[in-house]
Amino acid sequence: MSNRTLKYEIPVATEFTLHLKKGSRILKLAVVNEKAYIWAVVPQDTPLRPVNFRVLMTGEEFELPSTYQYIDSFILCYGEFVGHLWVDTSDPVPVSGEYQG
Repeated sequence: MSNRTLKYEIPVATEFTLHLKKGSRILKLAVVNEKAYIWAVVPQDTPLRPVNFRVLMTGEEFELPSTYQYIDSFILCYGEFVGHLWVDTSDPVPVSGEYQG
């Protein structure tokens, strides 16, 4: 099965959904020109499915379902905003090579 590494912009929102192909694996989160992105290895021969994400701010009180997995933190606005990205793994989207499926 062939794969591609693709980049997805993280929208300015506390909750959002990206459509990723089944079996995608998140590799990295980084900020480029004051925009946050994730990169993922994406299989080319699998169907798209919605994947839910949540961004939490430093100091924010929260409760997340146990299916949410931490991805990474990112800094925007020259340090004024620090976000912490979480992904809903109820339909697994592995982080950093953890998925074997």
